[in-house]
Amino acid sequence: MWLISITFLSIGYGDMVPHTYCGKGVCLLTGIMGAGCTALVVAVVARKSELTRAEKHVHNFMMDTQLYKKIKNTAANVLRETWLIYKNTKLVKKVDHARVRHHQRKFLQAIHQLRRLKMEQRKLTDQANTVADLAKTQNMMYDLVSELQHRAGEMDRRVVVLEEKLDSIILGVQSLPVVLSQAIAKLQRDFLDELACRVHFLSSSLSSECCSAPPKQLYRGSTTPETPYS
Repeated sequence: MWLISITFLSIGYGDMVPHTYCGKGVCLLTGIMGAGCTALVVAVVARKSELTRAEKHVHNFMMDTQLYKKIKNTAANVLRETWLIYKNTKLVKKVDHARVRHHQRKFLQAIHQLRRLKMEQRKLTDQANTVADLAKTQNMMYDLVSELQHRAGEMDRRVVVLEEKLDSIILGVQSLPVVLSQAIAKLQRDFLDELACRVHFLSSSLSSECCSAPPKQLYRGSTTPETPYS
């Protein structure tokens, strides 16, 4: 029991040592179980002792208020030491160097303290913003990712439509020589038909004129001139 308890609690005094394989295995299992139980206890205690979100807000608010008061007091100390340095160097007839150095040391200490407090206030502000805006940031990121997915889907649809239109344009361009050749052939046929019609019309009109011209000439030639003997 002494060996099991000491091994389970991860103390290990070393006054009792197992010599058999069975004892060594039991000690090994006991040590592993003890480490696991200790880790579980530590995790549970840490979770129970952790502040909730509301408690963190209250704690950050109180710390911010205290830091603000300290910053006000430190700034007042800086102004006071500045005034005392000016008073002991400019408004007196005889300058007391020891007092001036004393106020200068206090002035520098107040400046360093003011810087330190401002740094703590910035850290507290960042921590408070991180704690407060964690859920808000998560929601914003979810909305942003959803919007990006929606835009990506819309972009894919537009790309598909553009590809279809481009394919139709390519097909139209490829069929353009055939259409042009057909149109040119049709225009040539129409032109030749019209030209043939006009030639036929002109030939028919000329033939009709030729057929009507000889009778007139014969009629005109049958009229004999008058002689003195007639």
